[in-house]
Amino acid sequence: MQLILEITQQSIAAFQLAGSDIQLLEKVSCVKKTDAGYREGLSQVVEKVGNLDRFENFSCSYFGQEFCLVPNSLFAASAPETLLQYSIHKTLSKSDVDYNRLPEWNSVIVYQLPMWVKSVLIPKAPRIVIQHELTHVLRHLTTGSLIPLRSHLVLHEEQFSLVVRKDGNIIHTSIQEYKNEDDVVYHLATVFTQLQINSKNELFIHGTGDPVEDIKKKLETQLKRISMFEWSKIELQASSHLQFQTLCV
Repeated sequence: MQLILEITQQSIAAFQLAGSDIQLLEKVSCVKKTDAGYREGLSQVVEKVGNLDRFENFSCSYFGQEFCLVPNSLFAASAPETLLQYSIHKTLSKSDVDYNRLPEWNSVIVYQLPMWVKSVLIPKAPRIVIQHELTHVLRHLTTGSLIPLRSHLVLHEEQFSLVVRKDGNIIHTSIQEYKNEDDVVYHLATVFTQLQINSKNELFIHGTGDPVEDIKKKLETQLKRISMFEWSKIELQASSHLQFQTLCV
């Protein structure tokens, strides 16, 4: 049995994964969007989960906008915090920068990981694997055949991530903010146009929770009305993106 944690800017949730069955254990909304507020919320979730001895594996998905995906060669020649600083507009301390290696893609994802995440989780679950959400999606995209043109869109409250694989290569990764489904449609249309995606493809839309479920259904309805997505096989999935964490423990 595995304990899965999901941390976003809006909420922190804990799930229990047993076989292929995933169950929400606890979830808190992040009202105080400060380090102290997030730390309090994460501590509260872990405390409510109760005895952790019943879990064999532990993993955590951190979702944050500050990231960059770089080739192994560039990563080897530079400091992680320097690479990340090139792609964001705020100053980060070295202690708030982490990275996940992706040898499957000959790449490394470098991202902001606030110290409060590790300070809460590691004392409670020393074996926990903490990684960026995009790491889990990218690793999943190495399973099965690499031939299908495939996109994964993971919706959270107010933000979403998008990864596109074409001709066996990752050609797009992004995290965007949104107010409604129109914003998501606009970004998808822009990306598909720029990447010249006009043939048969698969689009998986993930996300959990009532507000996100509503957005997913509205998004599917809108996409099916737009001619440029007529070649897209659209599939709504609730918790598959969480189960991608099993590839990382």
